[in-house]
Amino acid sequence: MGVGDDMNKEIKKQLILSFVLLTFVVATLFFWYQNFIFHTYGEKVDYQYCLYAQNEEWQIAGYEFYQKGKTQGYGHARLTPLQPQLLKKNDEMTVTLHLKNHQPFIQTIKIQNDNQVLLLENQTGQNIFSEKDLQNVQLQIEVKRQKKSIYNQTLSMQKQDIMTYTSANKDYTLTNVYVTDRWLKTGSFSSKDTKLAQKYPYMIVDYMYSTEQNQEVDINDYERFLYFKGKTEDFLNDGYEDHGFYDGEESLLDMQLCCVISLMKSEDDLNPYTFILPLNPIQKGES
Repeated sequence: MGVGDDMNKEIKKQLILSFVLLTFVVATLFFWYQNFIFHTYGEKVDYQYCLYAQNEEWQIAGYEFYQKGKTQGYGHARLTPLQPQLLKKNDEMTVTLHLKNHQPFIQTIKIQNDNQVLLLENQTGQNIFSEKDLQNVQLQIEVKRQKKSIYNQTLSMQKQDIMTYTSANKDYTLTNVYVTDRWLKTGSFSSKDTKLAQKYPYMIVDYMYSTEQNQEVDINDYERFLYFKGKTEDFLNDGYEDHGFYDGEESLLDMQLCCVISLMKSEDDLNPYTFILPLNPIQKGES
């Protein structure tokens, strides 16, 4: 009888301990649920799209839609007139983007020079774009001269294949360089040296391309595509971002790409620490 009572007491203790542990686990899950949601289902995945269009009068290159962290944006395209006298000084040009499930995006530009090549401003906001939104994108271009419309046409925009390039050595990395056949968006530079900006306050970044297909990088085979010079701290904080447009016959996707980094102890340092980061594709976007 005493043995049975002892067993019952032991079982009760185990049950009480199990109940306490279960209560603790449930409470923990409840209080951490919102944090769990934020770090999983609540997070948004960055994206990058690039569109292109051309007719007899216009070439539109590098019209992008992107999300980077909490920032969503669009624009940054280059508009090149292909016919003489299509644009004259003091003309007013209105560019309207039409896409599914969104209000039209309108930009108005005052023309400063005859046959001016235009760069659309980057626009940011709360809009989040999906591939479905970009299936039937139309770009309307209207040109007014002395308040009279002299040109009004709509072009169909095509989503381009994008390759994501990256590079790294034991000390430095360059990530999220986006490339199409005629367009490049610069990436993010980082270093494991936390005091890099103190040692080298300034730096130069050159994006370069080569039509030669060599296993080793010979910088003499490369041509400069984009050039930046600024404060190292700004580069490390993603303070520099730009786009390059390629007008040659070849495709950038068929070329070898690299980035030349020059770290400088002063703004006019004649003997910078220079190294090369060969760029390698890691992902291809679908058209």
